[in-house]
Amino acid sequence: MNIFQTLKIPDLISISNALFGISAMFAVLGNNHHLAAVLILSAAIADGLDGFIARYIGSGELGEHLDSLADIISFGAAPVVIIYTIYSSQFPYIILGTVFVYFISGILRLARFSTKINNIKDFEGLPITASGVVLASYLLIYQKYIFSSAIIILTLILSILMISTYTYPKIRGMKTLAFGFVFFILIVGSYFINIEITHILSTILILLMLLYLESPIMKIPREYYDK
Repeated sequence: MNIFQTLKIPDLISISNALFGISAMFAVLGNNHHLAAVLILSAAIADGLDGFIARYIGSGELGEHLDSLADIISFGAAPVVIIYTIYSSQFPYIILGTVFVYFISGILRLARFSTKINNIKDFEGLPITASGVVLASYLLIYQKYIFSSAIIILTLILSILMISTYTYPKIRGMKTLAFGFVFFILIVGSYFINIEITHILSTILILLMLLYLESPIMKIPREYYDK
């Protein structure tokens, strides 16, 4: 079997997802944590786009596996490397333990998802993509609102939510998806134009993501996401 002949457009987008994740790790190792966070958001765009296109044209034989592998790189490993690189000098052992818990939770979350039926209406536990987006968007807000203690607490909360049995809705509505796609593009694009705009848009994003984190508790109707 020629592995390249099995690939379809969604699979190539999944690969780009993984490449964004690796690039994010390189960026933070190069002491550019803002670019690293932006690259995670770029990976989230690719992750959403490959699933959207796959619904219409299908993915290759490796599609589902490529998607999960890309997700663990971009939203599991990349946030771990970013957080550890930035904050390990302050609380080395606490940060190390925190990122280990996050990474293990992300692996377990993806493993559980792979055992589920593909046409499930909801996610069991917080999707790892959402966790990565929350951490990336927090790192992109104004510096004066970023605290190492908040990063630790937020990372641990995300870890718990990923392996929880809370039900999170799949966002399928065209209007909601279009809004999300355009909004993420604006954040990524603003980084290369004016970082001040990135800070503002990222603040809005983190607030929206916090609403999503609370959606199982707030009992937000599914219709809200299906519009």
